[in-house]
Amino acid sequence: MRLRKIWAEGTFAVLKREHKLNKIQKRGLQKATEECLLSATALNLKRLVKAV
Repeated sequence: MRLRKIWAEGTFAVLKREHKLNKIQKRGLQKATEECLLSATALNLKRLVKAV
């Protein structure tokens, strides 16, 4: 459980630092959700490319 917490915190740190999610650029709940999902998708694609 502890290792999982560290891994999750690292993911949030990367999203905040590299994808500028420390402040949401869009207004409204739906647009903010879309922005977060796009950033998470981009991070997952980066990790997939690195794994292959």
